[in-house]
Amino acid sequence: MLANRIEIGFDMNSAQTLALAVQQHQTGNLREAEQLYRQILNAEPDHADALNLLGVLAHQVGQSDTAIELIRSVLRSRPGFAEAHGNLGAVLRALGRMDEAAANYERALALKPDYPEAHHNLGRLRQAQGKLDEAAAHFRHALHLRPTYAEAHHQLGTILQMQGQLAEAITCFEQAITLKPNFAEAHNNLGSVLGMQGKLDQAVASCERAILLDPNHVEAHNNLGTARLEQGKLDEAAASFRQALLLRPDFAEAHGNLGSVLKAQGRQHEALRSFEDALRIKPDFADAHMNRSLLWLLQADFERGWQEYEWRWNETTCPRRHVDRPAWNGEPLAGRTILLHFEQGLGDTLQFIRYAPLVKSAGAGNVLLECQVPLKRLLTGCRGVDRIYVFGEPLPHFDVQAPLLRLPRLLGTTSLERIPGGVPYLSVPDDLVLHWRKRLESVKGFRIGIAWQGSPTHKADRRRSVPLPLFAPISRVTGMRLISLQMGPGSEQCSALPGLLDLTGAIADFADTAALLKNLDLVITVDTSVAHLAGALGVPAWVALPFDPDWRWLLGREDSPWYPSLRLFRQSRPADWDGVFERMAAALSSAKPQAKVNY
Repeated sequence: MLANRIEIGFDMNSAQTLALAVQQHQTGNLREAEQLYRQILNAEPDHADALNLLGVLAHQVGQSDTAIELIRSVLRSRPGFAEAHGNLGAVLRALGRMDEAAANYERALALKPDYPEAHHNLGRLRQAQGKLDEAAAHFRHALHLRPTYAEAHHQLGTILQMQGQLAEAITCFEQAITLKPNFAEAHNNLGSVLGMQGKLDQAVASCERAILLDPNHVEAHNNLGTARLEQGKLDEAAASFRQALLLRPDFAEAHGNLGSVLKAQGRQHEALRSFEDALRIKPDFADAHMNRSLLWLLQADFERGWQEYEWRWNETTCPRRHVDRPAWNGEPLAGRTILLHFEQGLGDTLQFIRYAPLVKSAGAGNVLLECQVPLKRLLTGCRGVDRIYVFGEPLPHFDVQAPLLRLPRLLGTTSLERIPGGVPYLSVPDDLVLHWRKRLESVKGFRIGIAWQGSPTHKADRRRSVPLPLFAPISRVTGMRLISLQMGPGSEQCSALPGLLDLTGAIADFADTAALLKNLDLVITVDTSVAHLAGALGVPAWVALPFDPDWRWLLGREDSPWYPSLRLFRQSRPADWDGVFERMAAALSSAKPQAKVNY
């Protein structure tokens, strides 16, 4: 990109004509500016400023070869002209000739260290090369030289956004907007970061402001759609993505995002077409591959789904571990030691540890498991696991390794019928179950353990977690006694449901939670690790699911082939949680359950 403010070295000859030419150039009157530059050159063919700026103008109208020739002619006669080096760098960068562009920017700065545009433009080049720290240093230097440089504030904000420093990025975007209120790109990027922080109303307002300033701002339409999708405003989100695609039909990200909306609306076949449209445009688009894999898995198309799910390693949210050791590819282990390791949430570990006995039966000499700290005591002694470690502990020698969520593919779970059975596959020591039985002796009635919130950092948490008061219809069913299973975030809501018994202060880890579950008549939970724990233990549980559920709950069924003791209650339409909990309460009332804990 060319400098936002044209720099000239004034030669007093033809100074008034040059000043008028620059004025016309900066206001977009390019034909008038060109005529004035050429008027100067007719009188003074070697006029450096006129040649330099005519070169800038030539590039702006798409005549980049002419621009390079004009600016280089200046530098042959005046090699110390810093601004010409800067403008030549801008032309070369636009042509993708990054090394030559960088050399010209660096030459400009060697000649004129206090040249903020050159720092800004070199920063943008380094940013495009992925050298973010170096880019940020150049933007900061530009701002040191010119604190009112709105574009440098904006570009520094984009670096901070990419580095996950969202609060600092917001400060930069807001400063850019203060200095330049009609800066559409800054409004758009501010909206993007606000959306990442979950400040959705503000994100929408910023994106709408960007679109008001520039109705053809494709990225702003896309970001607006993303914020509306997170708000659950599916029709509006789809309209925004479609507008982005009207403006740019080959916008792969907008195709992928439209697919996400269609999936959330239950229009799976149309969603698949959108994901595939995105992949035709951008074959290595990891998000679209991942979304296609999750849709296939949701449809129980495990053969294609598990293979496609390997694209998760191309996402920054799923970092690889132990890649310095050989990966197990499903071949006979012939006595070798294998490390199974977690890769995602607690629920995923609980669901897929069921594969450990199959790994053992593949000929493993030793099966090691690396798990999250809260699961260690529960999983100690798990079938198929010889030794267990928590993340961060030193590991002994092992020959091969496999992340837990790769095991379904390696071990041939290509259909619902091939899901490993043997439920329950987790157990709790009798003495721990007895300990919790004694704690609950005074709790009469039908004991229901409840959990209402998952991890706030989960990208789908807004759709799966609920406020505790939604459980009120269940609490009003005669004979029910509700007991909190909610640990961490969400537990502060306990006082919002009168009569809720909270014993979580005595829970040290998942072994305690498991022992508590074994002393309950029923568990009612949203899609959290508690659902997986109950299922793995064979404890009866009802799970409240959003209209667009996580892939493992599949479509249109009330049972789970992964967990026979679970019953699924789905939203009949997006965001309708009231209907889910009313149906649960009606089911409890009609069943007239009696307390029958007998584990």
